[in-house]
Amino acid sequence: MNMHISGALPQVAFDETPLVHSPYLVQKLAGQKQNLYGWVKFRIVADKIRQLGEELGRPPRILDLGCSTSISREYLEDNDLEFEYCGVDYEATFDPDIVMDVRELYAQRHRLPWTPDVIMLLDVLEHLPGQERDIRTVMRECHRLIPEHGMVMVIVPQLYRLDRLKLAHLTYPEHEVRFTLKEWSGIISRVTNIEKVEGIGYLSCLPYLPMLSPWYREDNAHGRFFRWLRGTAFEWGPLRAAEVAVTKAMARLGILKGWCNSSLLICKGGDLKASPVRAVR
Repeated sequence: MNMHISGALPQVAFDETPLVHSPYLVQKLAGQKQNLYGWVKFRIVADKIRQLGEELGRPPRILDLGCSTSISREYLEDNDLEFEYCGVDYEATFDPDIVMDVRELYAQRHRLPWTPDVIMLLDVLEHLPGQERDIRTVMRECHRLIPEHGMVMVIVPQLYRLDRLKLAHLTYPEHEVRFTLKEWSGIISRVTNIEKVEGIGYLSCLPYLPMLSPWYREDNAHGRFFRWLRGTAFEWGPLRAAEVAVTKAMARLGILKGWCNSSLLICKGGDLKASPVRAVR
């Protein structure tokens, strides 16, 4: 496999230790490893990008917004995808290709090595401090930048930590919002065109079931059971193929798009129009 990465990306020099905007996320994501959810997520993402590359007749140019440690590049390589890559994050600690606030994407487009064919926002929008306002801002910036042949791939949490259920006893300090898929779609469709919606991860969300208990705490038996399920039981190798098969089957059936680990919204540029996607919940 040939991996294409631009070698002329702008560099940012720091004279001292870079500012850390979110110590919690930096600590959590540093040294992150592949897992069941990541495996199915990037299998689906890679398949869709590969199809676009076949239409273009060249490796697609991928702009990964909120890239953190750029683990997405590793997953995509493992899926034998040919692509050019540029990772953007506002945490300099992650050493992205470009340190940038994604809310200023269009104004800062001169810093990009090329116009992207694909913009990825994978598990990013829920972390924006300005909540709905910032979500609309970022999606509007992406809509302005992406060419009509390209796509913006957005993944948002649903049953990840039971987000869509909005249970009062569950708190996750780095998720600024907890929306249902219908709410996410309503916000995003105001500023860009949602072409397609699919669910991702119907097995990898099962370890979160212990969180339904009102007595769930990270440091009690419920929390330990959850960590065992997610970190051990559901990392059994054969589950990867099963998770991909179930996710693809659900996509073909077009059901339960929001009753899964996360949901994928594929957005397109061009003039704003009524979304062809049927109402989702």
